[in-house]
Amino acid sequence: MRKEKKSMKVVAFNGSPRKEGNTAILLNLVLDELRKEGIETELVQLAGETLSGCIACYKCMENKDQRCAVVKDRLNEYIAKMREAQGILLGSRPTFRK
Repeated sequence: MRKEKKSMKVVAFNGSPRKEGNTAILLNLVLDELRKEGIETELVQLAGETLSGCIACYKCMENKDQRCAVVKDRLNEYIAKMREAQGILLGSRPTFRK
């Protein structure tokens, strides 16, 4: 009896303001290795995006639809990508303060 190989997906989020900077380079290095293993990958660039933070309205809990009630950005699209992935990579750059 053959075991059917389950397809995997990994989504990576680049939180750096530079789309092609060091964070993207490092995320792509990892994604390249995963692709070699037959794993589906996707890189989401967050540079230039404005995403609203949670406003603790609890509509997601009330509606039980696993979606944010604030729909003025692409957050629900990104939540859906995370829900369908078996792996999530987060990349960001540190913020330095003087």
